[in-house]
Amino acid sequence: MNRFVTLMTFALLSAAAAQNTLTTPHPLPALPLFAHAAPVSTETPIPAGDVRINYYRPDGTYDGWGLHVWDGAKTSTEWANPLPQTGANTFGVYWDVPVLDGFTKLNFIIHKGDDKDPGPDQSVAASAGNQAWVVSGSSTVKTTRPDTTAAVRGDLSRQQAIWLTRDTLAVKPELLNGGALLNLHFSAAGNLKLTAAGVVGGDTVPLVRADTDSLSAALKSKYPYLADYSVVKLRPEDLGKVVGALRGQLAVSSVGLDDKLVDATGVQLWGVLDDVATYSGPLGLTWAGTVPTLTVWAPTAQDVKLHLIMNGQAKVLPMKAGPQGSWSVTGDASWKNAPYLYEVRVFAPSTGKIETNLVTDPYSVALTRNSAQSVVADLNDPAQKPAGWDTLKKPALASVSDLSFYELHLRDFSVLDSTVPAAERGTYLAFTQAGSDGMKHLKALADAGLKAVHLLPTFDIATIQEDKTAWKTPGDLSKLPPNSEEQQAAVNAVKDQDAFNWGYDPYHYLTPEGSYAVNPDERTKEYRQMVMALNAAGLRVVQDVVFNHTTASGEAATSVLDKVVPGYYHRLDVNGAVTNSTCCSNTATEHAMMRRLMIDTLVFQARQYKIDGFRFDLMGHHLASDIQAARAALDALTLQKDGVDGKLIYLYGEGWDFGEVAGNARGVNATQVNMYGQGVGTFNDRIRDAVRGGNPFGGLQDQGFATGLVTFPNGLPQNTDTARLLKLTDQLKVGLSGNLRDFKFTDSSGNVVTGAQVPYGNAPTGYAASPREAINYVSAHDNQTLWDAVLLKAPLSATTAARVRMQNMAYSLVLLGQGMPFIHAGDELLRSKSFDTDSYNSGDWFNAVRWTGADNGFGRGLPIAEKNKDHWDIYRPLLANPALKVTAADRARASDHLRELLSIRMSTALFRLPTAQAVQQQLSFLNAGPGQTPGVIVMKLSGGAAPYRNVLVVFNASTSAYTLKDPRLAPLKLELHPVLKASSDSVVKASSANGGTVSVPGMTTAVFVGK
Repeated sequence: MNRFVTLMTFALLSAAAAQNTLTTPHPLPALPLFAHAAPVSTETPIPAGDVRINYYRPDGTYDGWGLHVWDGAKTSTEWANPLPQTGANTFGVYWDVPVLDGFTKLNFIIHKGDDKDPGPDQSVAASAGNQAWVVSGSSTVKTTRPDTTAAVRGDLSRQQAIWLTRDTLAVKPELLNGGALLNLHFSAAGNLKLTAAGVVGGDTVPLVRADTDSLSAALKSKYPYLADYSVVKLRPEDLGKVVGALRGQLAVSSVGLDDKLVDATGVQLWGVLDDVATYSGPLGLTWAGTVPTLTVWAPTAQDVKLHLIMNGQAKVLPMKAGPQGSWSVTGDASWKNAPYLYEVRVFAPSTGKIETNLVTDPYSVALTRNSAQSVVADLNDPAQKPAGWDTLKKPALASVSDLSFYELHLRDFSVLDSTVPAAERGTYLAFTQAGSDGMKHLKALADAGLKAVHLLPTFDIATIQEDKTAWKTPGDLSKLPPNSEEQQAAVNAVKDQDAFNWGYDPYHYLTPEGSYAVNPDERTKEYRQMVMALNAAGLRVVQDVVFNHTTASGEAATSVLDKVVPGYYHRLDVNGAVTNSTCCSNTATEHAMMRRLMIDTLVFQARQYKIDGFRFDLMGHHLASDIQAARAALDALTLQKDGVDGKLIYLYGEGWDFGEVAGNARGVNATQVNMYGQGVGTFNDRIRDAVRGGNPFGGLQDQGFATGLVTFPNGLPQNTDTARLLKLTDQLKVGLSGNLRDFKFTDSSGNVVTGAQVPYGNAPTGYAASPREAINYVSAHDNQTLWDAVLLKAPLSATTAARVRMQNMAYSLVLLGQGMPFIHAGDELLRSKSFDTDSYNSGDWFNAVRWTGADNGFGRGLPIAEKNKDHWDIYRPLLANPALKVTAADRARASDHLRELLSIRMSTALFRLPTAQAVQQQLSFLNAGPGQTPGVIVMKLSGGAAPYRNVLVVFNASTSAYTLKDPRLAPLKLELHPVLKASSDSVVKASSANGGTVSVPGMTTAVFVGK
């Protein structure tokens, strides 16, 4: 499935986190197989240019079932908005899907929320005609109408039995009803068949009931979603057959005491593989001097061979089976730089047969173009290293608390930068051009105090063409009207054939993306040159990593892991279907070898590419124990042994709680609340929504603290609600504490509360144990940029200068609070994506950053229809409004402001307190309680070391000047911060402190310091 659903899902999961909505799988009933009948014509003709998908459910309940379509469809659907049923017929219900001219196949999934029937992606080929039939529970797409009257109990294409340990299987309790007898069937030939009498073919061993039918307490704790299942056991004398059985097709049957079949199903095997085949030896490519060894973990494979390509010819070599399902082969020096593939003969549940897969190495450290083959590359070869790589010194970092992050897409950075050589634009090497506009901008931010660049995914991506000669562009769109539909149509037409994608489509985890290299064969060296250049500018490098899903599974073209060990690396639902709540094929890092792949990748990138931090995409889809294991592995890295100090490698991620893992259904997952005390950051959506107003998935024109709620309302009735403003102010005070769970302060009602007692929907606002666990942000690659949000929320009467002050107020709340500040690249230049809420595949046209001049990206036409069309009527007049265009001076003022904030943050450790105890002791709020002035937050920091013992920050979001008189301030001898005295903003310079009185102009953040 394409990545286009992913960031839509991010939106849904964030909303789920806010509202504490939990989604759990709903098992479908055991369903029959059917014999074919002669084709029957449908009652309603199929419209020309459409393909009809017919759907039958034995229970007759069709409410809520929709159709998700992509490749081949004229219009792809979003996962949350499937096609509604077109109608009903004598078979069941149907969907008529308009298809593209010349389509080769139509991909689809029938689903109800996150429940898919039957589970795997399905398709109908154009050559099969314009109609297909799907029977609930069957993965076979029929091209003739099946007879739904001849039922056979059970379905071997579903995997409803779960083999948890060497001797224990979990089954649905109804399989044991009436004293039914269960058997385990296995066939190395993959020829198990289901008949009315039961399962035939292969070998059979009996399964016996345990002392109790229930899972043990330990298994219930490990697999909460299986708590209601029953267990059956293998006899001790049959345990010797386990390893062999795992190399073929598996099934469990239940037969009643009357010898009639009760049910039969396939078997999930990830649990037993963890028990009998967890492997700790070397994987991938290792070198002993000049001698390479290749090792792959394939415990269910019947045979594995190596295809080594030498001089253009494939040499097929046997690989030797080793311990715990490993296979290896040792070569010689002549193998260096040779491409290779593995040939894996293995049973694939997705097809129900033995497959012989030619597949790349999951541990590939180098690849040929478009990841067609792995390469025997030695990354320690001097040719792979730029000069000075082995002695690279990292920018100084006294404390993790000093970190701040600048989120940047690699191609956005330089693709339009004319000061970068044309061949290097959009590549790693663009960062080596120290005199370019982009690098001068980054260097200025680093000099002001920025500590790290966070790169969106830059390791092998499945959805970007690496053959640059094949790239297509939308053409010259510059002459089109600023609110036209034509730009998005042109971009959309080439979106899967251009050079752009966010990159959340992981293909191989250990190899840099080839499309970002000037010479893909030297991508390792070029990537290292980029790291060195950023480090030389004073910036550490954070890598965005995507371990929660792969782009594909099963036998799909870009599937890797599932072709090597089918059914293991991905998280399956109770019917054996790969879950895809993340948008694509969800992985299961709770499985030992998937967890190992994640940890091995992190350690590899830290050691081989000197990465300084990792941001986990959809981290809540991992277990907390997965992240703890990653933290422990990185902590073990030392400068002496590994060339990096692992303890300075910071981890953070999206701690949203949704999908099949929600509510700890698969174990304690790595959500915001669950990561309390782990020292790992999670994105703080509380501060984001309080600052901006609304949330990314609703309240498009709802105002927040920084965008004029009550103080500068935009005419909509909800934006004059003072009670809501005070509620958001309480949330912001928690955010300014570092979003601490236990931070105590006086709320707007006059009550002393903790951060956790301030509500955020149905969840607590505060959840962190220390400021290091909160990533404070108001804008990111997901959703609309902050400037686009300001344009939507501010009154139309607001001047551009006023809107800039709103934007600057928002970042003041991020940069001057406790916690870890996060900046979306270009926000400081009023970056716009012309209101695109999900620009993952919107091309350079909507995404690229211009570092100089007046063009901030606004007015590039209506955003892509797929995710934005519902709001075009709101966007159209705004995009056409010349008063909303900014000037170079507007952009410069916003950029100056961000640098000022960074400098102020680094001027005193009071803005970077390391512990909750320090925050509680040293941070307090004035202008508190029921008598406070709405739209103003006054934060006092005390007990600092030289040069500033005390700091007072006034966030005045109102349009009027604010004056605070408090005799307690007089002894502090406050004055405006030197950075603000020298500011390019004449308004902030009018802020004053005199004895116990401070005064701050409207829409201004002022920082006062006392020595």
